[in-house]
Amino acid sequence: METKKMSQSEIFFNKALKYPWFVILGTLLIIIGLGSQLPKMVIDTTIEAFIPPNHHSLKNREEVRELFGLSDPIVIAVVNESKEGVYTPEMLNFIKKLSDEVQLIEGVDPDKITSLSTENNIYGTTEGMVVDPFIEETINTNEEANAIRSGVLEYPLYSGNLASKDGTASLIVIELLDKIKYGKQAYNDIKKLAEELLAKEVTSVTAAVHVAGEGGVVSHQAEYIDGDAKKMTPLAFLVILLVLIIAYRTFRGLYLTVFVILGVVISTMGIMAGLGVPMYLTSNIIPVILIAISVADAIHILGAYYEFLAKHPEKTSREITLMAMKDMWRPVTFTSLTNVAGFMALSITTTIPPLKMVGIFSSIGVLMALLLSLLLVPAILILLKPKLSKAYQKSVNNEGIKTDFFGKIVSKMGVVIVSNPKKILYTTLIVLLIGVFGASKVYVDEASIDNFSETTDIYKADRLINTKMDGANTFDVMVSANETEGLFDSKKLKKIEALQKFIESLPYVGSTTSIVDIIKQMNKSLNENKQDQYIIPENNDIIPQLFLLYSASGNPADLEKFIDYDYRHANISVSLKDGKYSSVKQIIEPLKTHIASEFKTDDVKVKIAGWMNIFYYWLDGIAFSNYLGLFVALIAVWLLTSISFKSIIAGFYAVTPVFTAILIFYAVMGFAGITLNTATSIFGAIAIGVSVDFAIHIIQHIKYAVNQRDLSINEALLDMYPSTGRALLFNVFAVCLGFGINMTSSLPPFVIFGALITTCVATSFLASLAIIPALIKTFKPKFLKEEISK
Repeated sequence: METKKMSQSEIFFNKALKYPWFVILGTLLIIIGLGSQLPKMVIDTTIEAFIPPNHHSLKNREEVRELFGLSDPIVIAVVNESKEGVYTPEMLNFIKKLSDEVQLIEGVDPDKITSLSTENNIYGTTEGMVVDPFIEETINTNEEANAIRSGVLEYPLYSGNLASKDGTASLIVIELLDKIKYGKQAYNDIKKLAEELLAKEVTSVTAAVHVAGEGGVVSHQAEYIDGDAKKMTPLAFLVILLVLIIAYRTFRGLYLTVFVILGVVISTMGIMAGLGVPMYLTSNIIPVILIAISVADAIHILGAYYEFLAKHPEKTSREITLMAMKDMWRPVTFTSLTNVAGFMALSITTTIPPLKMVGIFSSIGVLMALLLSLLLVPAILILLKPKLSKAYQKSVNNEGIKTDFFGKIVSKMGVVIVSNPKKILYTTLIVLLIGVFGASKVYVDEASIDNFSETTDIYKADRLINTKMDGANTFDVMVSANETEGLFDSKKLKKIEALQKFIESLPYVGSTTSIVDIIKQMNKSLNENKQDQYIIPENNDIIPQLFLLYSASGNPADLEKFIDYDYRHANISVSLKDGKYSSVKQIIEPLKTHIASEFKTDDVKVKIAGWMNIFYYWLDGIAFSNYLGLFVALIAVWLLTSISFKSIIAGFYAVTPVFTAILIFYAVMGFAGITLNTATSIFGAIAIGVSVDFAIHIIQHIKYAVNQRDLSINEALLDMYPSTGRALLFNVFAVCLGFGINMTSSLPPFVIFGALITTCVATSFLASLAIIPALIKTFKPKFLKEEISK
């Protein structure tokens, strides 16, 4: 009797699974070894993480920070909406006491507290210029409080920046010694102190304190990452378990998939920690992605295993397992590779480092899932005694598998689709045309404060500061002379003044402050406080004398955030009323043009720096990288599916429903006004890699049914729905529920990301079940051997 020759896949799995215990123990040792690196994991929610380390905006920011001693502050807004506002003895004494006591909090730089009680007023008397703190001693009378109000209003440097022009709010700006080390705890301690002291010290009016600022944003994001990781990963795990219980109704189907999920997540995050890559703001989605994707391979392998077991209950575990692996290795491998293609397309096309890490480590996780699915799962199945699943039972006439409830649902859908292929294709064409129109409305926009819910204290504080003050968002413009003491030159100072006026003319700018404001205030104080003397002195000899007079009355260190020790570099601080990219773009771009036009000579150089400048460059290239990522992902997926099926046409069939689903949801974004931002830019390339899985399994089933089982096209299509279609139904349940866990995130952008990718994958599933059979039924492609007449 002639022995049937084994295929290459059968030879491989026979050899690889000859000693299943060796495979299991080896896999466990690898997982344990990689998992041992997890304690090394650190969290990085800094702004700097989202820009390449060699980017000029980051270098400019670091230069400005070093020269002027600036950092990301935590800001307390003290508010009293009554007529007197903050200018009452009780409120001013509270501001002083809070400014004093906040210095004692661990992590706070005691020399970097800015408030009405720490800043100096500059005014003139008959004896000359006086430099005194606005609040030096306890305020006892309303007359003293009103004098402070007048002093602030007459000093443009602080009116609108340190205290609101209407007098109802004042800021206490607090800088930290190390925002990474102390940020989270310092923010909480500052908030607690402010609230407790307010309740104790302010009893005659209804006042409030709100804590915000860039330092607060960073610390909050770290807290949310930690909270999301503790919540989202276990929740994703639980919903996946529920899907598995319904899908297979066997204990082994549950724990085998659990082994894969745990192995993949532990290994991938262990590699990440071992390589010193921190958990960024976007990294929280990696475990959720891996859980959702890891389960898909196991679902298809187990589905094939239980289907073969129901058809051949007389065979051994080894025989059934090898039959399942022979049938599923190709689609499982190529769906994994298309997932990797999507993630790597994201990684190689984005300029944002944290997004690169999402792409790289999700790819590593997918490959780990493939390894465990092809080796660990069958190794365990071989050792287990065959046990039927209630979901897969042989039909009464012993022909095929009895269709359960879920299989019947998909089968009924299939009958409708196979009967109406042309209607489906016409509908698809109309949807594509509408999709192009809607997708054209998508635009880039984001604000860092949008990472927080509108109900959070930090969001409310940001909005209040933007309303009451000159703005909660800032950036810096550094003006540099070529020589030491170059900024004693009135002409150069007037260039700074003119630059400030231009910046203030731009939309969304609340105010600008610089050393020029202090020089003009000092000149005014020496000229009987006359308002018309709030100017830069024409005589260059007067300017150094003003600084000398200031040092005699006040502390020269007070000026370090405005001008450097050599009087060569000056900083202009710009306050913005709106932190959205679309608003910042209207400031940064004309400012760059103005600088290039007005500062052509070498005597004065200008650099734009600060957080909002980094934010502008962070988002400026996101549209290009997003669409490039989509293009690369589609091409890569088309090539891989073409290679898998040895047909370019089959590759086009595979990407058509995916492209349709992606276009639909960019259209939804356009019509709904959902902007393209850091979070939403992730979903497209990822969705392509994940969504094409459905098409690969569908085409693989139909091609095998026609070419190997000699079924007609109609028979192959109808045969696909109750078996492969049923497995894909649970596949989409698992993936959608896994990705859908992002909707429980504390960060609104990831809630939107979860909703988008979940709906997109579900749409791609439905599109694959409809469009691919409709294309095959209509055009009868050559990659199927069946004759048209058959």
